Amino acid sequence: MKITILVDNYATQLSSLSRRLLSEWGFAAYLHDYKILYDTGLTGMALLNNMRAFGIDPNEPEYLVISHRHIDHTGGVKALLNARSRPIKMIAHTNLFTKAYATGEGGKLEDISVDFTSDYLESKGVELILIKEPYKITDGVIVSGEIPRRWGPSHTGAVTDEVPDDMALYIKHPNGLIAVTGCGHSGVENIVEYGFQLTGLDRLYAIIGGLHFMGLGEDRIRQVTNYLVAKSPSVVVGTHCTGILGIAALYNAMLGQLGLVVLVL
Repeated sequence: MKITILVDNYATQLSSLSRRLLSEWGFAAYLHDYKILYDTGLTGMALLNNMRAFGIDPNEPEYLVISHRHIDHTGGVKALLNARSRPIKMIAHTNLFTKAYATGEGGKLEDISVDFTSDYLESKGVELILIKEPYKITDGVIVSGEIPRRWGPSHTGAVTDEVPDDMALYIKHPNGLIAVTGCGHSGVENIVEYGFQLTGLDRLYAIIGGLHFMGLGEDRIRQVTNYLVAKSPSVVVGTHCTGILGIAALYNAMLGQLGLVVLVL
């Protein structure tokens, strides 16, 4: 199975130079086997540039899954749709168009809502599927819908609500559960355990995406890393809002476990 990180805060590998990859605050990933684009980053500039660099035609994705409504995950939607010549199925939470805010420097509220409307999506021929409950795209691939917060705390950071729309993408792999997450606002334990519940799997093979360690205290980061160590995943890709210190904490905690991945683009 092939997953390409298309947008991340960091471009850290030498191949980023030769491919002329761009980074920006945000996240997007492409699941080649299922033609699913998960999130779009902040502006669309990095998304389209990096799609070209990896040889992914904007018309290739058949599904666009939105992890949650924040602009650093939805800001590339218009650029993607404007670059396409055919419709796409877009799966998002029912509160996609609900206003979202984060507390910025000096306590100022920053609007981080989507920058498009339902009318715009309709004009582009988008088949918009709004959900709260789990949604099966195909056998072995499930959009989580709302993730219960019963196994651990949320990771909301500076966001002013609990982000009920935070949705993961679950893939049933022969080696176990693959969980793809945009920001991980639901909390790592909740994301993984709900994935087990929905898929019937009991082994975590990979967790990929933003884990929102930014803003967490040392004790909470230790709880999460200990939890993941206990699950023994083969692949951990902490991107975006995991943050540099969070990536370092994962690396130090899981050093020696085969397959650990912390550098992305």
